[in-house]
Amino acid sequence: MIKKTLLLLLGVASFSSYSQKVLWEKTIGGEHSEYLFDMVPTLDYGFLLAGSSLSDKSGLKSQKSQGNLDYFLWKMDKSGEEEWQLSFGGDGQDILKSIYPTNDMGYILGGYSTSGKSQSKFSENQGKSDIWIIKIDAKGTQEWQQSYGGDGDDRLVQIKQVKGGGYLIAGTTNSDVSDQKKDEKFGGLDYWIIKIDKKGKVEWEKTYGGMYNDEPRTILETENGYVIGGVSNSPTSGNKQKENYGGYDLWILELDVKGNLLNEYLLGTENDDQLNDIILSEDKETYTITGDTYSENGIGNLALKSEKESDFFMIKIDNRFRPVDQYTFDLEGSEFLMSTNITPSKQVFLSGYKADEKSNKKSYVAIQLNDKGEKVWEKELSTSGDDLLRKTVITRDGALVLAGSSTGRNAKYKTSVQGREDYWVVKLGREEEIKQPEIKIEAFPNPTEGFTQIVINHEYKEGVVNVFDLNGRLLHSEKLKYDMVAVNLGTYASGTYVINIKTDVVNTSVKVIKR
Repeated sequence: MIKKTLLLLLGVASFSSYSQKVLWEKTIGGEHSEYLFDMVPTLDYGFLLAGSSLSDKSGLKSQKSQGNLDYFLWKMDKSGEEEWQLSFGGDGQDILKSIYPTNDMGYILGGYSTSGKSQSKFSENQGKSDIWIIKIDAKGTQEWQQSYGGDGDDRLVQIKQVKGGGYLIAGTTNSDVSDQKKDEKFGGLDYWIIKIDKKGKVEWEKTYGGMYNDEPRTILETENGYVIGGVSNSPTSGNKQKENYGGYDLWILELDVKGNLLNEYLLGTENDDQLNDIILSEDKETYTITGDTYSENGIGNLALKSEKESDFFMIKIDNRFRPVDQYTFDLEGSEFLMSTNITPSKQVFLSGYKADEKSNKKSYVAIQLNDKGEKVWEKELSTSGDDLLRKTVITRDGALVLAGSSTGRNAKYKTSVQGREDYWVVKLGREEEIKQPEIKIEAFPNPTEGFTQIVINHEYKEGVVNVFDLNGRLLHSEKLKYDMVAVNLGTYASGTYVINIKTDVVNTSVKVIKR
């Protein structure tokens, strides 16, 4: 077992690693509070932030509040500038927890809602809170939405697109049997796993749990079905067949493509252990499991031991979920792991937030590890307030973007404040090592059945996109606004089309095949 220590404040020291320098930071929000929960990189080297907003139209928020908390999306370019923003909500609380890019260049949004049928929510509430899914296309236009729930609290944790184009939802439930939920509840909170098709129709749903609380945290698709990773403090009860070692342990389920249980695994110590992510190796022979632990004695089937309160951990396990290597990392506080990434060099990047031992003040923290569990570099980002990191992504240009929520003010590296709590986004990298694209324009996907995203890989002041057929007839034209433009070929016949980008810098084209 290896212990790692982080004692670095932003700007105090630097490392040779490319990702130590702060390239820029941005604060986003309205006059009240914004809570970030997820983020995905985009093809144009930017990214899309997802969370919820309590603010009305104010500050940097351009849309009115639709209720209490609304789903809130913010698209940033590679320089941190706003491109567009969207809000969805009803008359209650709408919490956007998860976003996932879809094969058709759009996005699936997943969260939960207490809203009834009102504003931009089209379904009545079934209980205290329902899972609420919205599908948007490449231009941000809503295609469909669906709600799922019973008479209790049903809350989405994560949604992913899976083979065949449908979606898998992992959430928690304490609802009884209803029209939408066929299984009995087992305890306080149960795993609720729902498979829906491309339009949101339920194909199957399953409930797993014991007599106390069982909460999924992540979805991994495999060749044979799905792995659902989460935590449980239930003893053997309900349809849980494994006994706990301590408070919360890692409870991992292997499901087939119909949601039927193939295997279950329990990993834990005498205290609370929290799971963040499960990553399958390229050879599909081993897994990496990450999270944080309060273990003091390493009693259980994990040999983890925290130094002070909660520490990050990384476990290497075989394909039968037996631990091979285990590592814990103390960052001189109480650390909570929120995001796990694999770098292009196959190293593991762990990020989250740390609570200071004395003041309990929270700050962003991150470490990068090699395949031996040794620290390559470390970073702490802090303002004058509480900074809760929620997600880190690696962008197409090789930089790291860290994002979460912050209440901080008057800090050296946080230059603006919008409200009580804002989205806070920081991009790390070294300018000389950021990958510069050589191709002036790109098209994804190509071929396509509908939308293709045209990525403009050069700086320009003004420009236009034109769509031609092979006979040279102009079919569509629009002004360019951003570094990426979605072109919809879905209404055209199958064939090849020429998409021309004309700016004040270049005049170039790409051929795109419409299936």
